[in-house]
Amino acid sequence: MNTRMRDTHRYLANPARIAATGVSKISSVADDGAYRALQWDTVEQYGGWSDTGVQDFTVPASGFYFLSADFTALSPKDSSKRPALRFVAVNRRSQGESELLRSYNSTIVPNTYITCSIRGVTYMDKGSALTFRANAPAGTGAWEVSPGSRSSSQLNSFAAVLIAPNATR
Repeated sequence: MNTRMRDTHRYLANPARIAATGVSKISSVADDGAYRALQWDTVEQYGGWSDTGVQDFTVPASGFYFLSADFTALSPKDSSKRPALRFVAVNRRSQGESELLRSYNSTIVPNTYITCSIRGVTYMDKGSALTFRANAPAGTGAWEVSPGSRSSSQLNSFAAVLIAPNATR
């Protein structure tokens, strides 16, 4: 019983976690319908997370994770084409990849900031990769990422925290 209490307390007191801010390496999300992987400016990680070029992050342990992410962009000046922005969290495994969570936001007001937010609990396997992607539907207009006086780190971020280690689906 001591092991169950001690290990559980250790995980809850200091869980494996990762946080990142800023996506200044890309200036826009093209309207070609293709997803673009976001590359993060600053990354803080604890508990075995590792990254491969600030875009893919290797999951340290199997279990349930709480994900929270925001991606903000400036909508196109022409709203007649019904511009929309999509933001997804993707988990890549040896068997392929799957979408974990998705956010979709459209606008009829041109030239305004729109934020796509993702919040939720999801299962990930040890050794799989977590990545975030954004796209705009084809022909609707490109979205500008974090222009103007606000920095990308204020508008774009993500965090993942292990909340149920060694859990199974």
